[in-house]
Amino acid sequence: MSVVSLLGALQTPALLQEAIDLLDQGIVCFDPQGQLVCFNRRYTELLDLPDTLMSRQPGKREVVAFQRARGDFESPGRFFDAEGRTLHPDPVVDEMPAHYWRQTRAGKTLEVRVAWLSSGLHVRTFTDVTPYFAAQQLAVRSAARLHRVLDALNPGTWETDLVTGEVDINAAWAQLLGHDLAALVPMTRERWRAMIHPEDLEATGQARLAFTTGLDKQFDCRFRMRHRDGHWVWVRCTGKSDPGVPSDGKLLVSGTLIDISEKMQALERSTALADQLQSEVRSQNRQLERAVADLTMISSSLAHDLRTPLRSINGYASMLSDGAPGTTPQQARAYAEKIADHSATMGHMISRMLVLLQVLQVKPVPRAVRVSDVARARMQELQTGVSDLGFSCADTPHVLADPDLLGVLMEHLLRNALTHTAPAQACRIELGHDPHAQVYWVRDNGIGFDMDMADRLFKPFSTLHRKDHSDGSGMGLAIAQRCVERLGGRLWARSAPGAGSTFYFTLGH
Repeated sequence: MSVVSLLGALQTPALLQEAIDLLDQGIVCFDPQGQLVCFNRRYTELLDLPDTLMSRQPGKREVVAFQRARGDFESPGRFFDAEGRTLHPDPVVDEMPAHYWRQTRAGKTLEVRVAWLSSGLHVRTFTDVTPYFAAQQLAVRSAARLHRVLDALNPGTWETDLVTGEVDINAAWAQLLGHDLAALVPMTRERWRAMIHPEDLEATGQARLAFTTGLDKQFDCRFRMRHRDGHWVWVRCTGKSDPGVPSDGKLLVSGTLIDISEKMQALERSTALADQLQSEVRSQNRQLERAVADLTMISSSLAHDLRTPLRSINGYASMLSDGAPGTTPQQARAYAEKIADHSATMGHMISRMLVLLQVLQVKPVPRAVRVSDVARARMQELQTGVSDLGFSCADTPHVLADPDLLGVLMEHLLRNALTHTAPAQACRIELGHDPHAQVYWVRDNGIGFDMDMADRLFKPFSTLHRKDHSDGSGMGLAIAQRCVERLGGRLWARSAPGAGSTFYFTLGH
């Protein structure tokens, strides 16, 4: 029953007062002359009117004057309509509209309704709508903030009906893929799915299933979509279900679509850089392991391989120093020659170890260089005193490599070919290059070797032939292999006894 109907139904002042005091609304009634007829406790509470004032049965003008004098109508107190526009009393009759809101100085928001009864009574009701009004203002501010954020981000927005499959998109959604909105309307889930990269369909399907089954509270997936120009655009699509209860049978999911191509490209670059760094670290670790192994080998050689010539030197020196009876000058001279020969062997071994150490310690500085130019320069140095030598060298393209390491490599490969020439045979050496496989080779027509012994080929101080067919220390190919490894490549060989040898190598750049 409305307040007006209740006033008409109650006949006695006592019953009237008892009834209106039970109301949640504040109520006040004035007669046509503006004299107070009745009011309830809620009215005085909402307007904070003192009992001393109300006990005098004040008229409407007196109540208004009291509030005005107290400053109730000054800021922040004000009157406003449903649109939030400030209202002022009519200057002639000093009345407000039949429906308005007022803000009290205490911070309350009151909804006021005015009714004129046929008897001439003037009734006002006051409802405290502070919580509702605060929530409404919060919603308005949130909506305004959301609009500002959306305007700043300009994301593609979408809303789909899971029942019908219809999709509503905005202009930014279409522009993200290079289209006008009109070209993509009407949009459906099937049409949208057809624009997704085939490799991403499985991932999007799994994300959609997890969302629709409630496993995930929000749809969040990254995938590629085809641009109007034909290229692929990385997007991030997020969405949530409408928390409200649909009254029209629709089951809506709303979300955004944003371009994350730059982020994905940056991620790909970071991943590639991380992979490159890991590869470099693995390469450095391999080089470090090899360096440790080589240093261990050198230490072992100093302790063992040098022991044989040193023992011989000590033996011959002892015989000379003891002055054994019957030692002829010719024998003494022979002993001295043996000492000199073994000393030279030791010196050669030590010098080769120093070369290996230098190779292990040098920091490669890549520069543009031709392998063929380096090979020709080294061969010119090595062929002095060699007769009947044929050297063919194909022109090779520029490659990034350390010239010093490349020079040491070519020196030892060419020296190896020269020293293993078959007796009474003209030496033929060839340097070639396969541009497709990026492989270089040094081929000779020497004595060759048995591939069953290839595992000893690159070991330091290891020789496959007698002394007159080696560099004297077995270090040449070991040094060559370390040079290739420092250059980022690898070295291997193919041969057969009496059929010459071919040494293949690659470079890391």
